[in-house]
Amino acid sequence: MRSFYKKYHRGKISFWNSVIAEWNAIKLDKALVSTFLSVAFIILIVYTYLYSNEVVKKIPIAIVNNDASTTSRDYISMLNASKGILTKTNYSDLQEAKQDFYTNKIMGVVIIPKNFGKDLRRGRQTTITTYADASNMLFYKEIIGAVTTATGYYNAGIVIKKNMARGNSIATANANYTPVQSISTSLFNTSSGYATYLIPVLTALIVQLVLLMAIGIINGTRHEDSNMLSNFPRILHKGGTIPVLLGKSFVYTTLFSVILPMQIGIVYTLFSIPVRSSLGMIYIFSLPYLLAVIFFGIAISSFFTRREDSVVFLVLTSIPSLMLSGLSFPMESFPKFYQYLSQTIPSTPGIKGFVKLTQMKASFTEVSSEWNHLWLLTLIYFIIASITLKFQSTKERKNLV
Repeated sequence: MRSFYKKYHRGKISFWNSVIAEWNAIKLDKALVSTFLSVAFIILIVYTYLYSNEVVKKIPIAIVNNDASTTSRDYISMLNASKGILTKTNYSDLQEAKQDFYTNKIMGVVIIPKNFGKDLRRGRQTTITTYADASNMLFYKEIIGAVTTATGYYNAGIVIKKNMARGNSIATANANYTPVQSISTSLFNTSSGYATYLIPVLTALIVQLVLLMAIGIINGTRHEDSNMLSNFPRILHKGGTIPVLLGKSFVYTTLFSVILPMQIGIVYTLFSIPVRSSLGMIYIFSLPYLLAVIFFGIAISSFFTRREDSVVFLVLTSIPSLMLSGLSFPMESFPKFYQYLSQTIPSTPGIKGFVKLTQMKASFTEVSSEWNHLWLLTLIYFIIASITLKFQSTKERKNLV
């Protein structure tokens, strides 16, 4: 019992020494303070502001009207009623529209054929040709969607008028044209806004980015100065890495227990990003996410011999981490190898759970699989971090002898 109390007392002292050492390393390093402030807040605010319009509006497109009839002008008016596009009709031919397209003055071209009105009156099929800039998927989607919708409504109007000309009432004509009606409802992201989709994902990624950078810079500095043993004198004792890792994780978890609600409370409120879960539930879910990222950062940072190495590492891995998060492309469509690889990165289950909680109003039971996944990663990276820290400390002692 006395032996156990001794170990506990030494572990407790080592834990608080580690907390003090890590906190001093953060607050005395100007690069780290700016990292926490600039990346955690400024970048999130800038990105949210950039996408605060949520949807793309008034994309300029050229109308090449080869018909110049009242019917074609009615169709153009229907197109122009769309919020997504802005029609420009001062083009005499396709060649003139091409010049503005290649200089980015317009993002698409709609060609109305000659005899458009005459063919419709005679019951002949006619064709509206659309060219859209597919190098930008948002522009492409908006232009094609607007033209398709306008054409659909215009077709409906023609068919309904023909039915009414046969003596049918407007209600009967409508029923004959659309015997089956569809109702589409956007769930969660009701405005289909880009910021509402992107910012919760970006918030979770920023947490990982800031932690990995901070831990990498601190550990790289300790490697350069060879002061690992002086900062953590009991690290080479039996079980000595455990209180050190717990102390380090306590500092970073405490920091983000302040930063995270400020991100959600200030940025989300400022730009009207919805939060559909309680802060307490977000805290509970974030705990294993923070721990998994912290131990992951400690595990890999033990191999950094200079503080700059952490920045290089983040530059090399930030884009793959972003892609493997499922932000740019659905994870289910990746090859199996990359699907398995993505499961080893804390941000993958972290983002899924965070989005479910903040945007989809999920109960904690509905994010339990992601929560358990994060605890498993926490355990795995805790063991790896213990080994790498012990290895780094042993190597430092050999160099000092």
